[in-house]
Amino acid sequence: MFYLLLIILFFVVDFFLKNCVEVAPKKPQPTTLLNGHIEIRRLHNKGLAGGRFKERPQLATLISGVCLLVVSLLGLPFLFKKGSFLNKLAISLILGGAAGNFFDRLGRGYVVDYLSFPRAKLKLIRKYIYNLADLLIFLGSAILFLRELFGKD
Repeated sequence: MFYLLLIILFFVVDFFLKNCVEVAPKKPQPTTLLNGHIEIRRLHNKGLAGGRFKERPQLATLISGVCLLVVSLLGLPFLFKKGSFLNKLAISLILGGAAGNFFDRLGRGYVVDYLSFPRAKLKLIRKYIYNLADLLIFLGSAILFLRELFGKD
């Protein structure tokens, strides 16, 4: 039950932040935080990560929904078994983020992205604009990857 509440919490916080960004007045330049390391700028992404399939938003929604369904079918049962806190946390992060972006696609027809990292060392990170859901999915995936790479429990 704890992990289901975490999924809902992640989803709600992501939804709240996206709504805050949506209702904020448009500004000619992004808002900077942490001495310019983070910028808040609104982007409506009709596609998948990096704008892939932006010209086919229904396909992006379908792909996103299928991925959410698969991860839910595989991950949710694991949350009710005895096991690693970190693995369950990772699955909760991924599901909360994936649900947030999927809900955006269904409700708005696009995903609200708003975080950029203009001073990141890697160009790949500087290149895109993200949202909390993206970061949750990335963090959960990184935890699962590292747990698999370096062993369990």
